[in-house]
Order: sequence, then structure tokens, then C-alpha cells
Amino acid sequence: MRIKKLKIKQGFTIIELAISSAILAVIFGGITIFGIQIIKTYQRTQALKNTIENASYAIENLNKTIRTSHTIDGGGSEIFVIDNNTSRSYCYAFNGNKLEIKVGTDSDSDCSDIGASFAEIVGDNSIDVSGSFSVKETDRSVGERGFVRTNIELRYVADALDNFEDDVVVIQSSVSLRDYGYNVP
Repeated sequence: MRIKKLKIKQGFTIIELAISSAILAVIFGGITIFGIQIIKTYQRTQALKNTIENASYAIENLNKTIRTSHTIDGGGSEIFVIDNNTSRSYCYAFNGNKLEIKVGTDSDSDCSDIGASFAEIVGDNSIDVSGSFSVKETDRSVGERGFVRTNIELRYVADALDNFEDDVVVIQSSVSLRDYGYNVP
């Protein structure tokens, strides 16, 4: 009587290990690329969200200042206002991808009179900030109030390697002076 020996495999062959390693490398590579894209998308969204919040806050402060001001001047990339509440002058300007402000006294007559330097209100290295002010000055001789329309454009310029499209957000606001203490004839 002959006894058969069972042949038992003791492990994997080198070819099996190489194929399974290659499959695992492709799977982990795909997961890594997907994870990196998720992180980039999150960072991009956060940068745009923070800049939008800052721009909205800046516009609300600007509108409050304009509503309580007795003088507005400028237009284009710069606006000058003198606020009745604080007795201060404010200069808002779009400078080099940022919205900036400088504050002076109510004796200033325009932005160049304010001795302070500009401070950034809205800006981010990855987002272009631009905009304009459209100003209708107060004509007290006919009893008109001043009016300001503000546009802020936020543009996230995508890196060609990121496979994103550019995002553009435009924030617009309009406000008129209340002219406290001024009686229209």
C-alpha cells in the first residue's frame, strides 16, 4: 500500500508578491492623490470663505460710516469720508489686491491729508481683491444727499496643476448719507 504525500504550499511566490505589491501601490497612490485633492479643496474653500466674511464685514463697517458721515469724496479705487459719530476721517482704498483703510481726524480734507498708513482690511495671498467705489457727492445747495455704491470682487485664481476653475465672488452694496443735523431747505 502506497501512502500519498500531500503537497502543502509553504508561502507565496515572488511573482505573487510582486503583483499584489503593485496592486496595493496603485490603490494607495489613488487614495493619496484623492486625499491631497480633498485637502487642497478644503484650503481653497476656507480661504475664499474667510475673505468673503472679511469683505462683508468691511462693507458693513463702510456703510455704517457712510450713513453717519457728512462728507464723502472720491470714487474709483478710493473713497474719503468724515464720520459725524466718531469725528474721524476714513480713507478706503483698493491697493495691490487688498482693500485697505487709514484713519485720521475730521480736519482732514482728503485721503492724502491723513498721516496714518494704510492697514489691510481684506486680503489673502491666494485671492485677488479688487473693486470700486461709485460716489455721488452731497450737493447741499439743492438738498441732495451723498450716495455710494461699493463693489468688491474676490477672485481665486486657480493653479494650473490643481485642476480647479477660477472662482469669482462679487459683493455689492449701496448706501446714502443720512446727513444728521442737516436740514434740507
